[in-house]
Amino acid sequence: MSESSFFKDLTAPDISEIKSYALVETFQPGELVFAEGDTVDSFYIIESGQVSIFVDKCGKDESICVLQKDDYFGEMAIFNKDKRTASARANSDTVLLSIDKERFLNFVKTHPMLAEKINLILIQRDEELLLRETLIGSTGINSEKLQVSIKGDPSLRESAFTRERYESVVDKLLPELEPNLEDLLLNRCIYRIFINFNSGEVRTSSIFDPYNEEIHTANKLISKAYVERHFPKISYQEKSAFVERMFSFVGKDELFSQLSPGIQKLFNESHNDWQPVEREEISRVMRQLSTLRSIQSFYLRNFSISMIQDAIRMQFNCDGTHFVNAEQYQRFLQDNLETDQV
Repeated sequence: MSESSFFKDLTAPDISEIKSYALVETFQPGELVFAEGDTVDSFYIIESGQVSIFVDKCGKDESICVLQKDDYFGEMAIFNKDKRTASARANSDTVLLSIDKERFLNFVKTHPMLAEKINLILIQRDEELLLRETLIGSTGINSEKLQVSIKGDPSLRESAFTRERYESVVDKLLPELEPNLEDLLLNRCIYRIFINFNSGEVRTSSIFDPYNEEIHTANKLISKAYVERHFPKISYQEKSAFVERMFSFVGKDELFSQLSPGIQKLFNESHNDWQPVEREEISRVMRQLSTLRSIQSFYLRNFSISMIQDAIRMQFNCDGTHFVNAEQYQRFLQDNLETDQV
C-alpha cells in the first residue's frame, strides 16, 4: 500500500467497516473501470488483479501508474467534488471493492484523525494533478520531452497540398526583420514575440508592461529608428534580474497568500528555479525562421518565442500546433520537417 495511503493509519476494525460498505465488481482485461470526465459515485480498493491509471494527452493515453492488490484509487474526486480527472482500466482479470461516496464521507466525519490525514494527502495530490494537467509549465517544456503537439482540424492537413501558398509581406522582409526581432529579445525590454506571417502583424510583450501586448506591423519593425523609439535598451542580464524581482514580489504579495498551499508551492518552486533561455539559443532559433517559412509543403504560419518560458510555439499550414524547447529546436527541424536546409 502507498506510503501516502490514509488507510495505513486505520485500525483493522476501521478497515473492516469501510470494506463492509463495498460492493464486489469484476473486470476483464482491457475493460474500463471509469473514464476521464465521468461523474463520481464511488472509489475502489483492489481485491485482486491489476489496474492502470492514465490520462488523455493530446489524443494519446499517458500512463500515470499501475496499481496492485490492496491499492486504492478514485478517491480524489470524492473529496474535490469533481469529475474523474483520469481513466482506470483493468490490466488483467480484476476484482474491485466499490465503496459508495456518501457512505464513505459519513465514515470520515466520525474519524477526525483520518480527516486531517486526508487533507494533507489532498494537497499533495493536487500538486501532482496541476503538474500533470498543464501542457506547458511556467518555465517551459519538461527537459525529457522533445515536443508537445496539439492536433487540430484534420481537413486542414488533408487539403494542405492543394492550397496555394500565400506569400506575405513578412516573407519579403525576413532578411531585415530577423536581426531586429533578435535584438528586441536580447538587448531591449521585450521578453516575448509573436509573429503572424499571414497578416504581417508582430505582437510584443514588454517587462515594463507585462499585462499588455503591443501590435506592430512587420514593415515598421525593419526600421532601426522605429525600434529605437518603441523599445528601450535593456541588457539581457538586467532584464533577467528584473524578472526574478517580479517573481519575488508576486510571492510576497498578500493576494498570493490566498492561493491554496499546493498552488503556492508550485509557483514558488518554478520561480525559484527559473532561468532565462540562453542568449545563444534565442539567436539560433530566430536565425532559422526563413527555413521554417520556405519549406515546400508545410510552411510556418505563426510563431512565438519568449526569454522567460522555454517553449517555442509553431503553427504550420497543416493542422495542429507544436511546442519545443530552445535546446531541442534544431532536432525538431531535422526529425519533423525532413529538410536539408537546417
